[in-house]
Amino acid sequence: MEYTVALWVGFGSMLLGYGSAFAYQGTELDFSKMRIEHAKELLGSSYQKKAMTANADALKDQEVVSFVKETTKMFLGKKDKSHAEAVASALMEEAAHYGLDPVFLMAVILNESSFNPKQIGTSGEIGLMQVLPETAKWICAKNHIPYTNAKSLFDPVVNIRIGAALLDQLRKQFDSEGRRYLSAYNVGAKKLKMLESSHMAPKAYVRAVMKRYLALYKGFVAQGDSKMRSLVAWSSTVKSTVKSAPQ
Repeated sequence: MEYTVALWVGFGSMLLGYGSAFAYQGTELDFSKMRIEHAKELLGSSYQKKAMTANADALKDQEVVSFVKETTKMFLGKKDKSHAEAVASALMEEAAHYGLDPVFLMAVILNESSFNPKQIGTSGEIGLMQVLPETAKWICAKNHIPYTNAKSLFDPVVNIRIGAALLDQLRKQFDSEGRRYLSAYNVGAKKLKMLESSHMAPKAYVRAVMKRYLALYKGFVAQGDSKMRSLVAWSSTVKSTVKSAPQ
């Protein structure tokens, strides 16, 4: 498989040269602020109560890059580890583009495919973020994203770009209500509205993603700590969560 490495491999290195802000397509962005604001959007009133917030606010952008890169490499299979930097860079760039927390994107990927770029779902969903080919074609046309065919969804960088665009579209459609746009990512916007009208809004998928999100953040904060707790110490917890969380 050919990965679009050249498009993304320099992003992590570029970000390391900045403090709390960096330039994306000529515009200076405060990445830390965007990440924290999205975390607050997802967790709502419980944000301050979660252990993840103890040190998360103080983490620097360089630490975010390091964490995303190391954990991406850890979760990718042996055949895909050599492309970890390109995948991590894609996560960072798409997060910056849409004002998302990259750790959230990682949690969605863990829930959807356990970081397996070759994953095929029961309904034909493909790749890291389990995107349907017809959905990919629609969201790419809407966002002017180059798209060739379903096979391109096996490219993890392409898959992340399309999956992030879909999340952004749903986020706008459901007024930045995390529970709703996450549910819509799982069942589709039309079906979610139908379920909501019958007071049957799904909950299991949202719980599963958020459980992974908090587990990842636990490792994120630990890595930022001066004691440098080993990634291995918490990775088993995340993997256990991936297996046990309800679908």
